[in-house]
Amino acid sequence: MNFLGNPRSHTAAFLPVCWLLLNILKPGHCHSYDNRYAGDKVIRLIPKSEEEALALKNIYHQLKVDLWQPSSISYVSEGTITDVHISQNASRTLLAFLQETHIYYKVLIEDLQKAVENENSLQTQRNRRSLSEYNYEVYHSLEDIQSWLHHLNQTQPGLVRVFSIGRSYEGRPLFIMQLGRKSRAYKRAVWIDCGIHAREWIGPAFCQWFVREAILTYKTDPAMKKMLNHLYFYIMPVFNVDGYHFSWTHVVYTWRNSPQSNMMPLPNEQLTCI
Repeated sequence: MNFLGNPRSHTAAFLPVCWLLLNILKPGHCHSYDNRYAGDKVIRLIPKSEEEALALKNIYHQLKVDLWQPSSISYVSEGTITDVHISQNASRTLLAFLQETHIYYKVLIEDLQKAVENENSLQTQRNRRSLSEYNYEVYHSLEDIQSWLHHLNQTQPGLVRVFSIGRSYEGRPLFIMQLGRKSRAYKRAVWIDCGIHAREWIGPAFCQWFVREAILTYKTDPAMKKMLNHLYFYIMPVFNVDGYHFSWTHVVYTWRNSPQSNMMPLPNEQLTCI
């Protein structure tokens, strides 16, 4: 099984991807999230003047849009790329306003519910693939990451040792990977943890990518070989296991994107912990 792939892929593995489109289907429902996003749109706008920016800020507040970027309505200004998720009913009002004021816009997602379900279908197909086709360029569930850990523990005995340091509040195992050549019992160590903030899926993805690069380049990169020969890297790919699992099965709102806050939801690599 090849869990590593080719070294140093230049594919843009971690481009910002909307957190919503990457959640998995809720069990027992024919539609993701009870079809709550049916007809919702994602619209991109770039105000060409401060007057347009001010007008957009006002309409955003009135319609309580779900701002995907920038991180706050206060950052909307001339030339700023602005992506908003808006409900089906409110989208009619917003589109009429944009047409009336001649503000240029582009509909990125015509029906968010369909986009979610299409992504869920792709995720299901990925999960059905053999473990040998592990893809480092997509986000993985907690179960996938734990299977990946155990596989490397079995197939890379010279560099990898996986062990548990206990269990989480909800009873999930807390796995650590020791990465480094087993040259002696005690070596200086480097600690790396990812996934403290549950919805920042880019964190666990980075930890997996780092392990992949380290193992793939160990024999060819003198710097990497020196580090793995003289150091142990202790890597915890998912620190907040309960929160990470929850973020894959629920729509999560925190103070940053609650109705009482001016902060709206962001792409997943910028969100706070739950």
